[in-house]
Amino acid sequence: MTSKNILDLRGVISPLNLLKCKSCLKSMDKGEVLEVLLTDVDVVQDLRTIVQRSKDEVVYTKKRLDCVCLGIKKGSID
Repeated sequence: MTSKNILDLRGVISPLNLLKCKSCLKSMDKGEVLEVLLTDVDVVQDLRTIVQRSKDEVVYTKKRLDCVCLGIKKGSID
């Protein structure tokens, strides 16, 4: 079973939120899932694009009333 971390970036401005997400992912182990809470739809798309170019993987996207939750699974660290 994978563990899940939560990073609440609601209200955090870009590009600071992207940097915080990258830093958090860097400290995680392979297979762990980071749930990122975002309010800015443009940042959601930017983050999806960044993850597609990495060894990590977006495993889910959930829309809530006040935010979008993006689940990112940490890939290999090679």
